[in-house]
Amino acid sequence: MIPERPLTIDHDQRTGGHHLVVTGDLDYTNATELEQVLTDLHLDAGDTLTLDLGHLEFCDSTGLSTLIAAHRKVDRAGARIALTAVEPNLARVMEITGISHLFGPQTTSATSPADEGTTGT
Repeated sequence: MIPERPLTIDHDQRTGGHHLVVTGDLDYTNATELEQVLTDLHLDAGDTLTLDLGHLEFCDSTGLSTLIAAHRKVDRAGARIALTAVEPNLARVMEITGISHLFGPQTTSATSPADEGTTGT
């Protein structure tokens, strides 16, 4: 069994928006943590919410729903959302599920943090 990695969210408020670094697993057990951070954010029209997913090791359907909720919040505020360092497998899932267009152009990471030091089983 693969151990669950805790979710951490580092928030940096910047001129013109917010930058969140999401680390660990984003799943049904902890997605409410990201939802709460998003609820607490104040976004003005024209702001950008950047979600750095370079250290996200796992994202289930609840995590995807939370990303969609982030898009809705940003859209209602007249702001923009950007995803950076999206792991290729997550980018593929987002493409297959038809949600990648919600986030505009995304930068992807070359390798998945979850793949480092693991063997196929």
